[in-house]
Amino acid sequence: MVVEGIDGAGKTTQARRLVDRLTAHGREAVYVKEPTDGPWGRRIREIALRGREGISLEEELSWFIRDRAQDVEERIGPALNQGKVVVADRYYHSNIAYQSSLGIDPDRIRALNQDFPRPDIVFLIEASVSLGRRRINEGRGEEANQGYEQAAFLEKVQAAFDRMTDANIFRVDGSLSADQVAEILWERTLASIALPAADG
Repeated sequence: MVVEGIDGAGKTTQARRLVDRLTAHGREAVYVKEPTDGPWGRRIREIALRGREGISLEEELSWFIRDRAQDVEERIGPALNQGKVVVADRYYHSNIAYQSSLGIDPDRIRALNQDFPRPDIVFLIEASVSLGRRRINEGRGEEANQGYEQAAFLEKVQAAFDRMTDANIFRVDGSLSADQVAEILWERTLASIALPAADG
């Protein structure tokens, strides 16, 4: 399963809480995050910090695909083969939303991702750009990064997420408290996967 949304929507908090809760209920779960800490992911993080001057959109897109391919090969695929629940903090839906907002055809981006494992559920946390930016500034104590967190760009990204009609997307009101969002995700998760039977 995947937790998606714009920067500041609360994805990382909710993905980690979901993994912790699954583990506490006896289900092996693995947290993964994109971009990864691998070689391609580190290049993407440089764009976030310094902007994309001198980097073509095609080059940037290729880094995302290579980063995801490595993550699927090394972490996601093996975990799924072992029967573990994978909770991804961003996946290819972010790739589609963010890179299409830069001008790349979203259908082409989707096609480049078609061979990667399809998530059972995509929790799309919907938060306004103003709320996301406030959480970045106040919650993380950070300034919005140059590559991906500027307000005008995030408005385009939010619109791209709004246009997605994938059947596995489950939209959640990101203006709710973190506890309320966590409960909604947990209830939907319980409806979708089996947990080990309690002893006794």
